[in-house]
Amino acid sequence: MTDRNAETQGHREGGADVTEGIVDPLPNQSGQRPRQFSLKQLLIVVTVIACAIVSMHSLYVVLTHFRTAANVPHVDWLPDSASDVSYYKSYQFTAYEFDIPEADFVAWSWHDLKPITKPIFVERYTYRSAPYVMLSPVATQAEIDNWEEARGRHQVFNGLFFQVRRSNGGGVTVVYDRDQGRGYF
Repeated sequence: MTDRNAETQGHREGGADVTEGIVDPLPNQSGQRPRQFSLKQLLIVVTVIACAIVSMHSLYVVLTHFRTAANVPHVDWLPDSASDVSYYKSYQFTAYEFDIPEADFVAWSWHDLKPITKPIFVERYTYRSAPYVMLSPVATQAEIDNWEEARGRHQVFNGLFFQVRRSNGGGVTVVYDRDQGRGYF
């Protein structure tokens, strides 16, 4: 054996290869040595996993967080004349209703409001939290109206409205109920 072979070739000691004092683990059943990772590689992997978990948790909080209140005297994001404000605000759904004079509602709304010519339903702030009630297959119009109210929808017969619906189910509905002097968004 030459000096060069003696340096690179180890000897067997207790079933493991020993080369210059370094013990290599035994080969696995397939004859290959197990994969070894450096501390730097492990730290990078753990950091990436931790960042992914924090990002997913943050996204969950943002998408599921909501604020709701009922009969608040005033809020700063509505005109000063708005009172008795009730709302539900989240990433996916926003609804609020409030008492306001018609002229102030028209001035506040940035939409082109039209007079209501046929009754319109507007989703109230309670729409997301209202219990779902089953309706009979042969319901009367009064039962349907009560069902809509129970689901958190209000029917307006006299007033102003603007409505646009998107193909994905989203959209905007703005209604002023003249009989109640109340705005719905």
